[in-house]
Amino acid sequence: MKKFLSNVREFFYQLLRVSVIRLFVAVVRYVWFVKVLRRLKTVSPSTGDIGVNAVHHNLLGLQNLRGLAVPRSHRLLYPLAALRFSKSSPILSIGPRSEGELLNFWGLGFRNVRGLDLISYSPWIDLGDMHAMPYETDRFGAVIMGWVLAYSDNRKKAAQEAVRVTRPGGIIAVGVEYRAESAEELSKKVGYELCDEKRITSVAEILELFGESVDRIFFRQDLPDGPCEKWDLLVLFSVKK
Repeated sequence: MKKFLSNVREFFYQLLRVSVIRLFVAVVRYVWFVKVLRRLKTVSPSTGDIGVNAVHHNLLGLQNLRGLAVPRSHRLLYPLAALRFSKSSPILSIGPRSEGELLNFWGLGFRNVRGLDLISYSPWIDLGDMHAMPYETDRFGAVIMGWVLAYSDNRKKAAQEAVRVTRPGGIIAVGVEYRAESAEELSKKVGYELCDEKRITSVAEILELFGESVDRIFFRQDLPDGPCEKWDLLVLFSVKK
């Protein structure tokens, strides 16, 4: 009976891989925690390393309920899930914005996941700043930095903090959005100033932030050869200390 119940539970976990199901769960929980319980909070005070309008921009992003499933998290989580390390290892997701990314982790078999963000309504996501994380050194077996470096005015410090909380031999996964448009052009389009004035344009620039802490590179996706308006730069590597 115990094994049967475990298999049933695993079946429902795996359903979270489906974006529509994950979206449904994320929206129901979002409405409960934000609209009913009024638990939405933002980080204050910060370290001063957070980019301009980072909190404002992400609060606006939460209003798009279709984005709560965080489908692009697949781009980092699938390569991570392919690596051979314990799925019960503690994992930190930096800047998930909503619970959708954490639900995606669970759908892929990970069972010990926390989030850290400048905004939080969820008991699964700690409120905090990636430049000064509220965790002890060497706590996590993997740290995911999905599209968060654009919100930093001190990327080197954010990278050092990620290394600090990652165990020796642990994995760091980073995703960065590349756009051909300048930050100024994007700011005019959205109607308010955006950070990310100094764009990251290659995986090599990401790895440079982590310096000698980069050990083995397991996966990388750089810019395509031809012209490109928008792209995701991705890299997963192990940490040496």
